[in-house]
Amino acid sequence: MTNVDARQVEETIDGFDLGYQRKLLGIVMLAVMAFGSLMTIVTVSLDEIAADLGSSRATLTWMITGLMLAVAVITPIAGKLGDIKGHRRMFLIGLAGGVITTTLSALAWDATSMITFRVLFGVTGAFVTPSGMALMMHAYGADRRATAMGWYQFAMTGAPTIGLVVGGPMIDVVGWRWIFIAFAAISLLALLVGLRMIQPTPRQSGVSIDYLGAATLAGSVLAGLLALTRASQNIGDVGAGAALTDLTTLALIAASIVGIYAFVTVERRTPQPMLQLKYFKRRNFTMPMLSSSLVQFAYMGGFVVTPALLGGRYGYSVSAIALILAPRPGAFSLASPIGGYLASALGERRPIMFGGVCMVASMLAFTAASSMVGTLGLVVIITGLVLSGVSAGISQPAVASMVVGAVDASDVGVANGMSQQMTMIGIVSGIQTMNVFLGDDASSGRFAATFLFGAVVAGLGLLAAFNARSTKRAVLTTA
Repeated sequence: MTNVDARQVEETIDGFDLGYQRKLLGIVMLAVMAFGSLMTIVTVSLDEIAADLGSSRATLTWMITGLMLAVAVITPIAGKLGDIKGHRRMFLIGLAGGVITTTLSALAWDATSMITFRVLFGVTGAFVTPSGMALMMHAYGADRRATAMGWYQFAMTGAPTIGLVVGGPMIDVVGWRWIFIAFAAISLLALLVGLRMIQPTPRQSGVSIDYLGAATLAGSVLAGLLALTRASQNIGDVGAGAALTDLTTLALIAASIVGIYAFVTVERRTPQPMLQLKYFKRRNFTMPMLSSSLVQFAYMGGFVVTPALLGGRYGYSVSAIALILAPRPGAFSLASPIGGYLASALGERRPIMFGGVCMVASMLAFTAASSMVGTLGLVVIITGLVLSGVSAGISQPAVASMVVGAVDASDVGVANGMSQQMTMIGIVSGIQTMNVFLGDDASSGRFAATFLFGAVVAGLGLLAAFNARSTKRAVLTTA
């Protein structure tokens, strides 16, 4: 065999182009860098941005909350559009929108304009995520779908970690506006390379878009999350009794329930539904999404409570806390490719269950550290952070793979979208609920109770994973 022939064999396994897989991974990493990095950088820079725009930190938290709400609401229909119009097209449209909205964020003149541009950025991100996942899955093939998701999660967590390390210190030097411009340039580079390199995927033909089904689902999810957000804020401000009788909150809850009923009714009657309701009867569609949502509840709830523990109980500064928290996304990123491999080698159910066990252990570690001080307590906290990252990294590729494996091949995009929506619901719920559960009480007992609550929720996620069905192992090849 000649050197050229050997190289061709090396670059093609089971008919899949390894060179293209690497190029696509690089494009995806560039594409998600602005999305993930800016969310984290904005979180740690809220005070500076608020001061510059003449607003308050409380108001500008809607830069983050509004963005996450937009992603949660839009992602399923964005995934469905990818199934029908092509995932390459939707991915590139999302990227182009990201370039525009990130640039506009750099030019924001007040809090309203900034929040508006960041919510619109969330809409563009909702197009990038499910189509990016579908592009990766197609490039790797059905048997190595979990491996593809492992590398995708690596891009989703690794790129933002790099961006935070580089971008965080840059804010002190050049200011937050130039950080937005820098990430807009990175997104533009991903767009230009993607236009040239990304290959199209199969798409549905002769299928209409179920806009009414999409609208009723989006309205239900939005109303439910807004109800949770408002209730959480009211509980913190006026107490649980008054908050639970708030007419606006009750109206939003009612609207969410009506929206769910309308969605089910529409999907039953339309000949081409956005999402076939029969999928919800399949354990391997519903259980992994439920497990992911509950585990992410604990992961992100812990994400907002741990800094309060480090600052309020241990007395660390903001810069020190940022450094201490780094093992969580680092472990998430490094564990993701391993999680993809394990799902392919062992089937998807075991890694999802292992992720649930690690998240419960993480919350229990934080619970123990709540009553400690000094070096030992810090070691326990770092252990909990690593366990949180490992939990998400090992389980998430298997979740995505199992959900997609439970639907028809033509519904990969909308399945990815639903999976991401459930994850975002867990994220928003965890942030709001655990933050309210903690309140302004910095006692060790309140921290311990808050993390123990997170452990119970993560335990329910483990139970959901246990109720999924075992899947067959893929035949692995050298990548």
